[in-house]
Amino acid sequence: MPRRVPAVRRVAVGADHGGFARKATVLRWLQAQGYEVADLGTHSSVPCDYPRIALKVARAVAQGAFDRGVLVCKSGIGMAIAANKVPGIRAGVCGDRFDAERSRSHNDANILVLGAEKLPEAKTTQIVETWFATPFEAGGRHERRMRQVMAIEQSAHPRPAGRPVRRRR
Repeated sequence: MPRRVPAVRRVAVGADHGGFARKATVLRWLQAQGYEVADLGTHSSVPCDYPRIALKVARAVAQGAFDRGVLVCKSGIGMAIAANKVPGIRAGVCGDRFDAERSRSHNDANILVLGAEKLPEAKTTQIVETWFATPFEAGGRHERRMRQVMAIEQSAHPRPAGRPVRRRR
């Protein structure tokens, strides 16, 4: 029997100054679809450091306060690198619908990362729509591979004795 995947309801969104304007596109789409959305910053186009924003969103998702996250910076690369330092996060930069579909269906990505300088508004919306509509292909080779990735993460970030392991939804 396939495992039941809970519906995505709560989404944390963040951007640095380079992704601030494109973040508005993402927020509008998510709100129009009925998601509960938290804008974790930045709240202006004044230059700021992307790792701070990536860490806020990644920790919020990893701790279970949000089901998924979206990050936006100029290229998407820096945000993805920073977010992927947080145990439990699988952040993928997506530049088109194919990337969005594969990051979810094959890699169970829980944070979508977008490069604002590369994506016009219409393409951003298409990517976000595809990413949120695509389920993870549970069972089989993709789930086996994600367990292997999580094992690597566990060996790199061992939990202190006595702390319970938080199961993924």
